[in-house]
Amino acid sequence: MKKLLYYGLALASLILIQGCSTAVMDIDGGADGSTTVNFKNSPVDVKVLDTRTRFINGLLQVNMEIESGYSNPYRLEYKFSWYDSSGMEVDPARTAWIPIYLNGRETRTIQGLAPNPSAKTFKVKIREADDQ
Repeated sequence: MKKLLYYGLALASLILIQGCSTAVMDIDGGADGSTTVNFKNSPVDVKVLDTRTRFINGLLQVNMEIESGYSNPYRLEYKFSWYDSSGMEVDPARTAWIPIYLNGRETRTIQGLAPNPSAKTFKVKIREADDQ
């Protein structure tokens, strides 16, 4: 009986751990508009169609055009992280997940503005939104 209880608790723990982990799609980019998509086993089905960058008053601004790969509505969250020329994250406390809703095969532009002039590169993380 103890063995059955042990296996039941182990299985429940495994399900809970997997249910709480959210796979993220990472997109690395530079001030020149170049991007690299890293899926990391992510179930997120989004295509990056275009990335445009510019500096406004010394701050890096990014416009990224994304397209949903699903024919049904899709709830996602994204956030920008900013890095200086030595690869150190700039002001990580200011990054927050932003919800976005895409209709089937819809194309939308997400936008980010660096928090200070030292940001030279960026990373965008996209994940499926929780059902809550």
